[in-house]
Amino acid sequence: MLEIDPYTIVFTIINLLVLYFLMRKFLFGPVNAILNGRAKAIEDSLAQARQEQEEAQRLHNQYQAQLEQSKEEAGQIIAQARAQSSELYQKTLADAQSQARKLLEESQERNRQDRENMLRSVRQEVADLAVAAAEKVATSSNQAIDTFLQEAGDQT
Repeated sequence: MLEIDPYTIVFTIINLLVLYFLMRKFLFGPVNAILNGRAKAIEDSLAQARQEQEEAQRLHNQYQAQLEQSKEEAGQIIAQARAQSSELYQKTLADAQSQARKLLEESQERNRQDRENMLRSVRQEVADLAVAAAEKVATSSNQAIDTFLQEAGDQT
């Protein structure tokens, strides 16, 4: 008859706890650090994009003030300057928004790819550990079955 050995159960539980703490220290910590670093990089990129947009807005406000002063000087110069400043503002704003969108998309894509790679790696390691554990259990089960069959064969 197949018996359950309490020492084997206790040893297996201890092995699983040791494995869990090792994975927590050497796998989960670095993975979280990488994810946090990637999130910080994205936040920094967004902050820089906001800063560039504020600078463009400040420049726009400065150009508007200059246009108001030149309005007194000549109507034609004002029209040209207003058109040029508006065009420059739109271009600068469009460039800043385009760069911000591009940085955000690239950062999100890199973050998604990094996360997928890390998850794939973790899954592979967990699968390898599960296979190794199953092999150990299967080996010990096969030995118990062989012993049982040999004892049963001796009795007949």
